[in-house]
Amino acid sequence: MNARGSRVTGSGEEHINVDGIEMQTEEDEKGRISEIYKLTTRSGRLAIGDVMSINDEDIINEINKEFPKAGQMPSAYGVIQTCLSAPETGKYEGAGYKVGDWVEIQGPDTKWHLATVRRIIRQAPDEWDWNDEVNIGKEPDWVFYYNCGEYRMLEEEKLRAPQEGLIRIFGRRPWVWQQYALLRYENFVRFQHNHQADFDEVDAQEYARGLWEEWLQDPKNHDFKVLYEDVGEVGQQELIEHILSPFVEIDDVTETENGKWDFGDENISAFTYVAVLGSGLTVPLICFVMQMTIPFLLLFAAVGEREDTIFDSILSCNQFAASTYPKDDDRGGSFNSTHGKTMVTLVALFYLFKVVPDTMVSFYNTAGTADTSYSKIMSMRKMVWDQGDDRVGQMLGYKADLYMNTAFECLLYSLNLFIIYNTSDILDVILNALAIEFVHQLDEAFRASAWWDSDDRFIQAGTVELIIQRTLFLNMLKDCKRFAKWIGEEEDIVMKACGGEGECLYNRKLALEDQENTEFMNGTEAWDWRCAEAAKQLGRKFAVEEYDKPFAYFGWENKLYEVMTGRLDTAIFNKLENYRVWSRWERVLYLAKIPEKSSWQGEDADEANKEIKSSVKEPFRNHAVVAGTSPLKLFLTELLSVVTFLYLYKCVRQCYRNKNYSAMAFRMADGLANWFCYVYQMLFPFFILAALFYMPSCY
Repeated sequence: MNARGSRVTGSGEEHINVDGIEMQTEEDEKGRISEIYKLTTRSGRLAIGDVMSINDEDIINEINKEFPKAGQMPSAYGVIQTCLSAPETGKYEGAGYKVGDWVEIQGPDTKWHLATVRRIIRQAPDEWDWNDEVNIGKEPDWVFYYNCGEYRMLEEEKLRAPQEGLIRIFGRRPWVWQQYALLRYENFVRFQHNHQADFDEVDAQEYARGLWEEWLQDPKNHDFKVLYEDVGEVGQQELIEHILSPFVEIDDVTETENGKWDFGDENISAFTYVAVLGSGLTVPLICFVMQMTIPFLLLFAAVGEREDTIFDSILSCNQFAASTYPKDDDRGGSFNSTHGKTMVTLVALFYLFKVVPDTMVSFYNTAGTADTSYSKIMSMRKMVWDQGDDRVGQMLGYKADLYMNTAFECLLYSLNLFIIYNTSDILDVILNALAIEFVHQLDEAFRASAWWDSDDRFIQAGTVELIIQRTLFLNMLKDCKRFAKWIGEEEDIVMKACGGEGECLYNRKLALEDQENTEFMNGTEAWDWRCAEAAKQLGRKFAVEEYDKPFAYFGWENKLYEVMTGRLDTAIFNKLENYRVWSRWERVLYLAKIPEKSSWQGEDADEANKEIKSSVKEPFRNHAVVAGTSPLKLFLTELLSVVTFLYLYKCVRQCYRNKNYSAMAFRMADGLANWFCYVYQMLFPFFILAALFYMPSCY
């Protein structure tokens, strides 16, 4: 996907082609860079004489140009210019951005991060053959890659124009439309295999583009359309690509053949399903009880009648009273024997070199910063959690998944070392170690069963819902005061547009009415609705299923909830039903003010915007000032926030801001539990290291 279509990297450039790879630089007025990159052979080899003729100062300037000093802060001028820079024409047409542009890049955590383009690389497609006579004298359709921030060789679809710059140009109105469009998409698609409106069949981008054109051409949106046309083609394209990015992600999820998502990821567990879908609690609950019970049964079996003196045995260590061979069971079995000490040493070594790395990798994946499907899901779940927009079932599943893949693993293996230390039979030592591995993988084992979502449709649909949920600001849409502040409008005006109600764009009664009102339907929707009503009158079951959206559930709990209450707002692709107040959306879609052109265009605006820079106190949108774009730094920043209780403070503040006081106690308890999990996870390697020396000596 080319974000800018015809835009190129700059004029007057020279490139070097080495084995089909071209690297871009910029030529200054004197042309010294073109001397560095002069082509001397067909293969692109540099002549040593040309290289050595360039002085050191010019090479240093080139390094500074392509590899700017770390820590530079983006300015408002910089992010605006990235959105507006006119396309170049020439031989190297096709690259969407140039060195020095401030762009947003999508990392493995699915978050967008503001970073600068450091280098551009263009490469011939894999199928291009330089030695083919047909290609002699021709150029391939170059594929462009970018080095941005900490990342290298990023495809252009992983880059987009910065939100900070686009909002300064267009205002908030397009992002209000984005909220509306996602709700419309959720209302349109269904969980119905082999139906044309099934989520796996609908092209989300095409659907959204249709809504965009309707909104853009609406007479009530005339002032925005004037601005939109004045900005020009480049700015228009940048805005559309940015606004449609959630729909692009949805298509990536549904088009699994592109290899971007692997829902067969072995780390996706039964708890992950609850974390994503918020339902299907029965099996995860049984799994949880088993994982809690089995280790203690093993402990009691190992300790037996010695439970009164078990802790005394840890403190009393007589390493000099060892025998070569195991003794009779009534004399202690393998305790104080060379055979026993050797076995526990080997187990401890296995834990140090296998279990410790595995738990650290699991910790990193669970934190949502790794490039795996499971980690992406956990990253999006964390975003929803941080916004305070998750449902009760989702909260329970997310926290169970988080704890069971961090502290629980460490506690489980620690307990097993304690059990092994008190096991007198060598065979039991091995069996206990294997039993713990079985317990540890129970939640993944349930999920891998043939009867559990065999085609991955439920987790796939849940991930689509998660993208929608992560992008929407659900708590803000319930609060007129916060919504008014977000769009930069007076609260009274927003309140009036919402019928004088403080709940803003959330009203169950009105949503049910508006969904049946043909004034808020397009032609296709109105036809389906009328046909569905007729089919119901005639009692034609299959016709009803064709025209009326069916309601699917994962697990029996939500189905029981529907039967008992008559409510359908827990079904897949119907959880946001209460936000479908289309009559109010028709009014608020055009409320956000349009920025004055003088604020971003002209010499005075340029000078003023150059002075506005991102900072720790007031960072630009999607700009991690301290951590930057490094996944490791982002992970360590998150770790530090939990350990220092900053995470706990943010959770409590979020509940207060959302007026969700009932969840405040839960989040406070979670903050303390999270602190323990992270701290014990960090201490676990040292615990294993100590056990490696203590256990063989005192066994």
